[in-house]
Amino acid sequence: MILRPYQSAGVDAIHDAFAGGARRALYTLPTGGGKTVIFAEIAKLAAAARTRTGILVHRDTLLRQASDKLREFGVPHSIIAPGRRNFGDAVQVASVQTLVRRLDRHEFDFLIPDEGHHAVSPTYQRIFARYPSAHVLGVTATPIRTDGQGLSAVYERLVAGPSVGELIADGYLVEPVYVGAEKLVDLSTIRTRMGDYDQRQLAEAMDSSEVTGDAVEHYRKYCPGSPAVAFCVSIKHAEDVAADFARAGYRAASVSGNDDIHTIRRRTLGLSDGSVQVLASCDLISEGFDAPGVVSAILLRPTKSLVVYLQQVGRALRPIYAPGHDLSTREGRLAAIAASAKPRAVVLDHAGNCFRPGFGFADDEREWTLEGKKKRGGASAGASAIAVRQCPKCFLCHRPAASCPGCGHAYVVVSEVPDVAAGQLVAIDKAAVRRARAEDIRAAETYADLKVLADRIGRSHQWAWRTFCERGGVSGARA
Repeated sequence: MILRPYQSAGVDAIHDAFAGGARRALYTLPTGGGKTVIFAEIAKLAAAARTRTGILVHRDTLLRQASDKLREFGVPHSIIAPGRRNFGDAVQVASVQTLVRRLDRHEFDFLIPDEGHHAVSPTYQRIFARYPSAHVLGVTATPIRTDGQGLSAVYERLVAGPSVGELIADGYLVEPVYVGAEKLVDLSTIRTRMGDYDQRQLAEAMDSSEVTGDAVEHYRKYCPGSPAVAFCVSIKHAEDVAADFARAGYRAASVSGNDDIHTIRRRTLGLSDGSVQVLASCDLISEGFDAPGVVSAILLRPTKSLVVYLQQVGRALRPIYAPGHDLSTREGRLAAIAASAKPRAVVLDHAGNCFRPGFGFADDEREWTLEGKKKRGGASAGASAIAVRQCPKCFLCHRPAASCPGCGHAYVVVSEVPDVAAGQLVAIDKAAVRRARAEDIRAAETYADLKVLADRIGRSHQWAWRTFCERGGVSGARA
């Protein structure tokens, strides 16, 4: 296993945090960036130093993923879970539900909570209290609690890896394209419980033929037959969504925590082998789900939790690389993505989550802190400050622009009070405007420059990539 450059840098930054005196650090890296790879490398180094290390997970899927990755790294380890034999290895992968009942049987010097934002829960706190002198390294894509509060009560230092946007620009994730619902469900009467919508009321509002029918039609239009995960509110909602997609002629199934592990594994693997095209899930595939072939995230669960939102969209951002490209270079990775069956991810947001204040798009830049407190202007840590606009013609959701980057629909600016300025009115020279724009395009030498220009003039990032390739691409232009 060879670490990517940013993964090696992450291992070094974590080491520096502990060397600098921190006892509890939190490392953040977007979904699909390889957090498991990083803590597997750290566990390998710890094992070489004879440090007793416990990797803490709260789901069976995470238990299996951590064990598989340690095996790839050649790290001997045992598993603390029901029905597992323990061999007393220096590295242990532990189900927190099992470990908390066996605290008297194990000793640890180093604890690594996977999905470290869960470490505020009483179960994790009991484990930390049992090993007060142990160093703690949490890893997560979303360094805030599900209720939006910070994690400073658990961790002393935040170590930040690259952002979603940076990983997209470097060819390690794919860019998400958002399409919104034709008409959003009115949620004004839905109560709030524990920081999010009341799930019973929300299920009643979202489990309707109108909402699901809209989702089916958007899927048919934007990514027909492509592997997709639909995020639902309840078990019944997931079953109904799967049934509606099946009636529309697609291979669909549902999964929930009530299914046995073999059923869950078979149906999720179906997204990779083609036996399942749409998998409807209820609170099961937000964390620890690794299926690079998933092209679309269908959001049918409105949420007030930024954690839930980013975890769900992140399931669709892993790339598929077309063969025949040099993946050791940024240019090669970008070309491999562009030539693949998945040049971008499709987010069908029928929940209206991207419009929620502070949510925006998954690849918006976010400033994470451990405090999670409100900042000036009312934005909280991790919030996006970019507004979202939806095209009334094709329903594409995009950053503010003069026209829709998808269908070209031009927006008309309506003002109740016209702008008045002194001086003589001058007709706009359209030819001069076109020449100036052409000059801007010529001056944009790199793909990154073209993406910035695309945002400014209302073009898509796909246009930026096509322009980059047409002028010589990876061989004829600087990246």
